[in-house]
Amino acid sequence: MVQVRNDFTAWDYVVFAAMLGVSMSIGVFFAFRQRRQESQGDYLMASRSLGIIPVSISILVSFMSAILILGTPAEMYRQGAEYIVSLLGTVLGIFIAVFLFVPLLYPLKMTSAFEYLERRFNSKLTRLIGTFIMIITQILYMGIASFAPATALEAVTGFPVWATIITIGVV
Repeated sequence: MVQVRNDFTAWDYVVFAAMLGVSMSIGVFFAFRQRRQESQGDYLMASRSLGIIPVSISILVSFMSAILILGTPAEMYRQGAEYIVSLLGTVLGIFIAVFLFVPLLYPLKMTSAFEYLERRFNSKLTRLIGTFIMIITQILYMGIASFAPATALEAVTGFPVWATIITIGVV
């Protein structure tokens, strides 16, 4: 039987609850504030008015999940430095996106790759299939991305994994 240690003090719980509260407040605030946006482009692309720094930071933190933070050191420990080889593919993918896809899609003033699929193949079905595949992918990803911090929180707080996943999902 694995014994779970609960090293959290009362102040740790206060900080944890405050972090969840602030995260939820930011989401609620911007949800109500953004209701006045006029179009899909205004909502998704901020009317194309953001500079390169905020867009870059947004993309960077979108990929920083518990999977990256907890998984990479574990992968390096178990498999060794060969993990670096997969990073070469990631860097290649970034260059392809920057020099091929961004110059293609940006001038077309599209808000998503799915919109491009519909225009390119003149088929709403193609767009729906692409959207469906992305939804399934994101659901699977969110399951893993929620489970990783839940197990870490269980080790520290003693909260069961299911309760942490539900809490994170609600927030």
